[in-house]
Amino acid sequence: MSLLLRSWPARPSAGAYHRWYSSFQQGDFCILRHVKTNRRYFIGPLEEQGHKNVQGGTIYHRDVLGAPVRAIMRTDKNNTGYMAHFPTLEEYVLLAPRACTPIYPSDASAIVQMLDLAPGHRVLEAGTGNGSLTLHLARAVAGDGWIDTVDKRLPHSRAAEKHLERFERGKYRPLVNFHLGALTDVAASLHSQRYDAIVLDMPDPSPELASVLPLLHNDRFLVCYLPNMTQVLHLMQTLQSLPLVMEDCIETEWKHWDIRPTVIRQPKHIADGEPAAAIPESDKPNDQDDPSAPRSSPSDVAEPSDNGTSGQQTWVCRPKNFDVHGHTAFLVKLRKCAPAYETTQ
Repeated sequence: MSLLLRSWPARPSAGAYHRWYSSFQQGDFCILRHVKTNRRYFIGPLEEQGHKNVQGGTIYHRDVLGAPVRAIMRTDKNNTGYMAHFPTLEEYVLLAPRACTPIYPSDASAIVQMLDLAPGHRVLEAGTGNGSLTLHLARAVAGDGWIDTVDKRLPHSRAAEKHLERFERGKYRPLVNFHLGALTDVAASLHSQRYDAIVLDMPDPSPELASVLPLLHNDRFLVCYLPNMTQVLHLMQTLQSLPLVMEDCIETEWKHWDIRPTVIRQPKHIADGEPAAAIPESDKPNDQDDPSAPRSSPSDVAEPSDNGTSGQQTWVCRPKNFDVHGHTAFLVKLRKCAPAYETTQ
Protein backbone atom coordinates (compact mmCIF):
# COMPACT_ATOMS: atom_id res chain seq x y z
CA MET A 1 0.00 0.00 0.00
CA SER A 2 1.25 3.47 -0.88
CA LEU A 3 0.09 6.88 0.25
CA LEU A 4 0.57 10.28 -1.37
CA LEU A 5 1.25 12.46 1.65
CA ARG A 6 0.80 15.79 -0.06
CA SER A 7 1.30 17.48 -3.39
CA TRP A 8 1.39 21.23 -3.94
CA PRO A 9 -1.54 22.65 -5.96
CA ALA A 10 0.17 25.75 -7.35
CA ARG A 11 3.64 26.40 -8.73
CA PRO A 12 5.44 29.72 -8.45
CA SER A 13 6.29 31.66 -11.58
CA ALA A 14 9.53 30.84 -13.37
CA GLY A 15 11.10 34.03 -12.06
CA ALA A 16 10.57 32.92 -8.47
CA TYR A 17 13.39 30.37 -8.77
CA HIS A 18 15.87 33.15 -9.56
CA ARG A 19 14.70 35.57 -6.89
CA TRP A 20 17.31 37.11 -4.62
CA TYR A 21 16.30 37.95 -1.05
CA SER A 22 17.75 41.21 0.21
CA SER A 23 16.60 41.15 3.85
CA PHE A 24 15.47 38.71 6.53
CA GLN A 25 11.88 38.01 7.48
CA GLN A 26 10.09 35.70 9.89
CA GLY A 27 10.61 32.02 9.07
CA ASP A 28 13.99 32.57 7.39
CA PHE A 29 17.20 30.85 8.43
CA CYS A 30 20.40 32.81 8.88
CA ILE A 31 24.13 32.18 9.09
CA LEU A 32 25.87 34.45 11.60
CA ARG A 33 29.59 34.64 10.82
CA HIS A 34 32.04 36.05 13.36
CA VAL A 35 33.74 38.98 11.62
CA LYS A 36 37.20 38.05 12.96
CA THR A 37 37.32 34.27 13.34
CA ASN A 38 34.75 33.25 10.68
CA ARG A 39 33.08 30.97 13.20
CA ARG A 40 29.52 30.33 12.01
CA TYR A 41 26.21 29.91 13.82
CA PHE A 42 23.05 28.61 12.16
CA ILE A 43 19.92 30.25 13.53
CA GLY A 44 16.25 29.98 12.66
CA PRO A 45 13.54 29.86 11.81
CA LEU A 46 13.61 33.54 12.78
CA GLU A 47 10.81 34.67 15.07
CA GLU A 48 10.14 37.81 17.06
CA GLN A 49 10.84 36.26 20.46
CA GLY A 50 13.75 34.03 19.44
CA HIS A 51 17.40 34.31 20.42
CA LYS A 52 20.72 32.50 19.92
CA ASN A 53 23.55 32.25 22.41
CA VAL A 54 26.85 32.82 20.62
CA GLN A 55 30.44 33.52 21.54
CA GLY A 56 30.43 36.92 23.22
CA GLY A 57 26.77 37.03 24.26
CA THR A 58 23.31 36.66 22.74
CA ILE A 59 21.88 37.60 19.36
CA TYR A 60 18.13 38.34 19.37
CA HIS A 61 16.09 37.37 16.32
CA ARG A 62 14.26 40.70 16.38
CA ASP A 63 17.56 42.42 15.57
CA VAL A 64 18.02 40.23 12.49
CA LEU A 65 14.45 40.57 11.20
CA GLY A 66 14.31 43.27 8.55
CA ALA A 67 18.11 43.59 8.41
CA PRO A 68 19.81 43.44 4.99
CA VAL A 69 22.20 40.65 4.08
CA ARG A 70 25.78 41.28 5.28
CA ALA A 71 24.51 43.51 8.07
CA ILE A 72 26.67 43.38 11.21
CA MET A 73 24.74 42.05 14.22
CA ARG A 74 25.99 42.90 17.71
CA THR A 75 25.52 40.73 20.78
CA ASP A 76 23.63 42.02 23.79
CA LYS A 77 27.02 42.86 25.34
CA ASN A 78 27.91 44.89 22.22
CA ASN A 79 31.45 43.52 22.16
CA THR A 80 31.26 41.00 19.29
CA GLY A 81 30.15 41.46 15.68
CA TYR A 82 28.55 38.86 13.41
CA MET A 83 27.77 39.27 9.71
CA ALA A 84 24.37 37.94 8.62
CA HIS A 85 24.07 35.74 5.51
CA PHE A 86 21.40 33.55 3.99
CA PRO A 87 22.57 29.91 4.15
CA THR A 88 23.70 28.28 0.94
CA LEU A 89 22.14 24.94 -0.01
CA GLU A 90 25.31 23.20 1.22
CA GLU A 91 25.17 24.95 4.59
CA TYR A 92 21.45 24.34 4.97
CA VAL A 93 21.53 20.57 4.41
CA LEU A 94 24.56 20.16 6.69
CA LEU A 95 23.31 22.35 9.54
CA ALA A 96 19.53 21.82 9.53
CA PRO A 97 18.10 19.47 12.21
CA ARG A 98 18.39 15.81 11.20
CA ALA A 99 15.87 13.01 11.30
CA CYS A 100 18.61 10.82 9.79
CA THR A 101 22.05 11.23 8.22
CA PRO A 102 21.73 13.35 5.07
CA ILE A 103 23.36 12.69 1.73
CA TYR A 104 26.30 15.09 1.82
CA PRO A 105 26.50 17.91 -0.74
CA SER A 106 29.51 16.34 -2.50
CA ASP A 107 27.50 13.18 -3.20
CA ALA A 108 24.25 15.04 -3.96
CA SER A 109 25.86 17.32 -6.53
CA ALA A 110 27.62 14.34 -8.12
CA ILE A 111 24.29 12.48 -8.38
CA VAL A 112 22.69 15.48 -10.11
CA GLN A 113 25.53 15.48 -12.64
CA MET A 114 25.40 11.71 -13.18
CA LEU A 115 21.64 11.88 -13.84
CA ASP A 116 22.27 14.58 -16.48
CA LEU A 117 19.41 16.69 -15.09
CA ALA A 118 18.08 19.89 -16.61
CA PRO A 119 15.12 22.22 -15.91
CA GLY A 120 11.85 20.48 -16.74
CA HIS A 121 13.03 16.93 -16.05
CA ARG A 122 10.98 14.51 -13.97
CA VAL A 123 12.72 12.46 -11.29
CA LEU A 124 11.73 9.51 -9.09
CA GLU A 125 13.64 9.33 -5.80
CA ALA A 126 13.46 6.38 -3.40
CA GLY A 127 14.75 7.09 0.11
CA THR A 128 13.65 10.64 0.93
CA GLY A 129 15.57 10.67 4.21
CA ASN A 130 16.30 14.16 5.48
CA GLY A 131 15.50 15.78 2.13
CA SER A 132 19.08 16.75 1.27
CA LEU A 133 19.14 15.06 -2.15
CA THR A 134 15.50 16.05 -2.74
CA LEU A 135 16.48 19.73 -2.48
CA HIS A 136 19.40 19.30 -4.87
CA LEU A 137 17.16 17.48 -7.37
CA ALA A 138 14.40 20.09 -7.11
CA ARG A 139 16.83 22.95 -7.73
CA ALA A 140 18.20 21.15 -10.81
CA VAL A 141 14.79 20.58 -12.45
CA ALA A 142 13.12 23.84 -11.30
CA GLY A 143 10.63 25.21 -13.78
CA ASP A 144 8.35 22.61 -15.34
CA GLY A 145 10.05 19.62 -13.70
CA TRP A 146 8.96 17.73 -10.64
CA ILE A 147 10.13 15.14 -8.12
CA ASP A 148 8.24 12.11 -6.81
CA THR A 149 10.03 11.02 -3.63
CA VAL A 150 9.30 7.85 -1.67
CA ASP A 151 10.08 6.75 1.88
CA LYS A 152 8.71 4.03 4.13
CA ARG A 153 9.17 6.08 7.31
CA LEU A 154 6.68 8.82 8.07
CA PRO A 155 9.05 10.81 10.38
CA HIS A 156 11.60 11.05 7.57
CA SER A 157 9.05 12.25 5.04
CA ARG A 158 7.66 14.82 7.47
CA ALA A 159 11.14 16.13 8.31
CA ALA A 160 12.11 16.37 4.63
CA GLU A 161 8.88 18.19 3.79
CA LYS A 162 9.54 20.70 6.57
CA HIS A 163 13.08 21.30 5.30
CA LEU A 164 11.79 22.01 1.79
CA GLU A 165 9.17 24.40 3.11
CA ARG A 166 11.77 26.34 5.09
CA PHE A 167 14.59 26.58 2.55
CA GLU A 168 14.52 29.86 0.58
CA ARG A 169 10.92 30.47 1.66
CA GLY A 170 9.67 27.18 0.24
CA LYS A 171 10.16 28.02 -3.41
CA TYR A 172 11.07 24.40 -4.31
CA ARG A 173 8.30 22.78 -2.26
CA PRO A 174 5.70 22.89 -5.10
CA LEU A 175 7.98 20.72 -7.24
CA VAL A 176 7.93 17.73 -4.88
CA ASN A 177 5.29 15.06 -4.25
CA PHE A 178 5.91 13.02 -1.08
CA HIS A 179 4.86 9.36 -1.11
CA LEU A 180 4.77 7.01 1.89
CA GLY A 181 5.15 3.28 1.40
CA ALA A 182 7.22 0.58 -0.25
CA LEU A 183 8.77 1.56 -3.56
CA THR A 184 7.15 -1.38 -5.39
CA ASP A 185 3.68 -0.22 -4.29
CA VAL A 186 4.34 3.42 -5.12
CA ALA A 187 5.75 2.48 -8.53
CA ALA A 188 2.56 0.53 -9.28
CA SER A 189 0.47 3.62 -8.48
CA LEU A 190 2.69 5.71 -10.79
CA HIS A 191 2.54 3.24 -13.71
CA SER A 192 1.35 5.94 -16.13
CA GLN A 193 4.30 8.25 -15.36
CA ARG A 194 7.61 8.34 -17.20
CA TYR A 195 10.77 9.76 -15.65
CA ASP A 196 13.95 11.25 -17.02
CA ALA A 197 15.94 9.96 -14.04
CA ILE A 198 15.63 7.65 -11.04
CA VAL A 199 17.77 7.61 -7.90
CA LEU A 200 17.67 4.84 -5.30
CA ASP A 201 19.05 5.40 -1.80
CA MET A 202 18.20 2.11 -0.14
CA PRO A 203 20.17 -0.81 1.38
CA ASP A 204 19.31 -3.27 -1.41
CA PRO A 205 17.94 -1.70 -4.60
CA SER A 206 18.25 -4.90 -6.65
CA PRO A 207 14.73 -6.28 -5.91
CA GLU A 208 13.18 -2.92 -6.85
CA LEU A 209 14.80 -2.49 -10.27
CA ALA A 210 12.25 -4.55 -12.18
CA SER A 211 9.36 -2.48 -10.81
CA VAL A 212 10.86 0.97 -11.51
CA LEU A 213 12.61 0.27 -14.80
CA PRO A 214 9.41 0.54 -16.91
CA LEU A 215 8.96 4.08 -15.55
CA LEU A 216 12.35 5.26 -16.88
CA HIS A 217 12.74 6.67 -20.39
CA ASN A 218 14.98 4.55 -22.56
CA ASP A 219 18.63 5.68 -22.74
CA ARG A 220 18.22 7.66 -19.50
CA PHE A 221 19.92 7.15 -16.14
CA LEU A 222 19.40 5.50 -12.78
CA VAL A 223 21.85 6.10 -9.92
CA CYS A 224 22.17 3.89 -6.82
CA TYR A 225 23.68 5.18 -3.57
CA LEU A 226 25.46 2.20 -1.98
CA PRO A 227 27.63 2.45 1.14
CA ASN A 228 29.78 -0.66 0.55
CA MET A 229 31.28 -2.66 -2.31
CA THR A 230 29.37 -5.84 -1.39
CA GLN A 231 26.16 -4.02 -2.30
CA VAL A 232 27.70 -2.87 -5.58
CA LEU A 233 28.66 -6.45 -6.52
CA HIS A 234 25.17 -7.70 -5.66
CA LEU A 235 23.72 -5.01 -7.90
CA MET A 236 26.05 -6.01 -10.75
CA GLN A 237 24.79 -9.59 -10.58
CA THR A 238 21.19 -8.36 -10.87
CA LEU A 239 21.97 -6.27 -13.96
CA GLN A 240 22.74 -9.36 -16.02
CA SER A 241 19.03 -10.07 -16.45
CA LEU A 242 17.87 -6.48 -17.01
CA PRO A 243 18.17 -3.93 -19.83
CA LEU A 244 20.61 -1.86 -17.78
CA VAL A 245 24.30 -1.26 -18.22
CA MET A 246 26.67 0.23 -15.67
CA GLU A 247 28.39 3.32 -17.02
CA ASP A 248 30.25 4.49 -13.95
CA CYS A 249 30.95 3.85 -10.28
CA ILE A 250 32.52 6.68 -8.33
CA GLU A 251 33.43 7.66 -4.80
CA THR A 252 33.44 11.39 -4.10
CA GLU A 253 35.78 13.28 -1.81
CA TRP A 254 36.13 17.01 -1.44
CA LYS A 255 39.43 18.10 0.05
CA HIS A 256 39.06 21.54 1.62
CA TRP A 257 42.14 23.75 1.78
CA ASP A 258 43.04 26.43 4.28
CA ILE A 259 44.63 29.32 2.32
CA ARG A 260 45.12 32.60 4.18
CA PRO A 261 47.74 35.27 4.73
CA THR A 262 49.89 35.26 7.82
CA VAL A 263 52.94 37.09 9.16
CA ILE A 264 56.37 35.58 9.80
CA ARG A 265 57.59 36.09 13.32
CA GLN A 266 61.04 35.45 14.74
CA PRO A 267 61.06 32.81 17.47
CA LYS A 268 63.05 33.67 20.57
CA HIS A 269 65.39 30.71 20.19
CA ILE A 270 66.70 31.93 16.80
CA ALA A 271 70.00 33.75 17.16
CA ASP A 272 70.48 37.23 15.82
CA GLY A 273 71.53 37.29 12.22
CA GLU A 274 69.86 34.00 11.29
CA PRO A 275 66.86 34.06 8.91
CA ALA A 276 63.46 33.94 10.62
CA ALA A 277 61.47 30.73 10.24
CA ALA A 278 58.14 30.78 8.44
CA ILE A 279 56.00 30.42 11.56
CA PRO A 280 52.57 32.03 11.29
CA GLU A 281 51.54 34.71 13.73
CA SER A 282 48.21 32.89 14.00
CA ASP A 283 49.97 30.07 15.85
CA LYS A 284 50.56 32.26 18.90
CA PRO A 285 48.82 30.99 22.06
CA ASN A 286 46.30 33.84 21.94
CA ASP A 287 45.13 32.89 18.42
CA GLN A 288 41.41 33.55 17.94
CA ASP A 289 40.91 31.03 15.09
CA ASP A 290 38.78 27.93 15.45
CA PRO A 291 40.44 25.83 18.18
CA SER A 292 39.62 22.64 16.28
CA ALA A 293 41.89 23.66 13.43
CA PRO A 294 45.34 22.02 13.34
CA ARG A 295 48.27 24.28 14.13
CA SER A 296 50.60 25.20 11.31
CA SER A 297 54.17 24.10 11.04
CA PRO A 298 56.82 25.76 8.88
CA SER A 299 56.13 23.20 6.11
CA ASP A 300 52.51 24.36 5.91
CA VAL A 301 53.55 27.89 5.02
CA ALA A 302 54.57 29.14 1.58
CA GLU A 303 58.16 30.26 1.31
CA PRO A 304 58.69 34.04 1.60
CA SER A 305 60.05 35.88 -1.42
CA ASP A 306 63.26 37.01 0.32
CA ASN A 307 65.33 35.88 3.26
CA GLY A 308 62.36 35.57 5.62
CA THR A 309 62.49 38.89 7.40
CA SER A 310 60.45 38.87 10.59
CA GLY A 311 57.13 40.65 10.04
CA GLN A 312 56.91 39.83 6.35
CA GLN A 313 53.56 38.54 5.04
CA THR A 314 53.38 35.00 3.67
CA TRP A 315 50.65 32.39 3.19
CA VAL A 316 49.30 29.36 5.02
CA CYS A 317 48.47 26.63 2.46
CA ARG A 318 47.33 23.27 3.82
CA PRO A 319 44.46 20.77 3.50
CA LYS A 320 41.86 20.97 6.24
CA ASN A 321 42.29 17.34 7.17
CA PHE A 322 40.21 17.74 10.30
CA ASP A 323 37.17 18.49 8.10
CA VAL A 324 37.30 15.41 5.84
CA HIS A 325 34.21 13.22 6.12
CA GLY A 326 35.90 10.17 4.60
CA HIS A 327 34.02 7.50 2.67
CA THR A 328 30.28 7.97 2.36
CA ALA A 329 29.09 5.75 -0.48
CA PHE A 330 29.67 4.44 -3.96
CA LEU A 331 27.54 6.12 -6.63
CA VAL A 332 26.65 3.64 -9.37
CA LYS A 333 25.38 5.11 -12.66
CA LEU A 334 23.21 2.83 -14.79
CA ARG A 335 21.79 3.52 -18.27
CA LYS A 336 18.58 1.94 -19.55
CA CYS A 337 19.44 0.12 -22.75
CA ALA A 338 16.24 -1.47 -24.06
CA PRO A 339 16.23 -2.07 -27.84
CA ALA A 340 14.86 0.94 -29.69
CA TYR A 341 12.03 -1.01 -31.32
CA GLU A 342 10.67 -2.08 -27.90
CA THR A 343 9.93 1.44 -26.69
CA THR A 344 8.59 4.69 -28.04
CA GLN A 345 9.56 6.72 -24.97
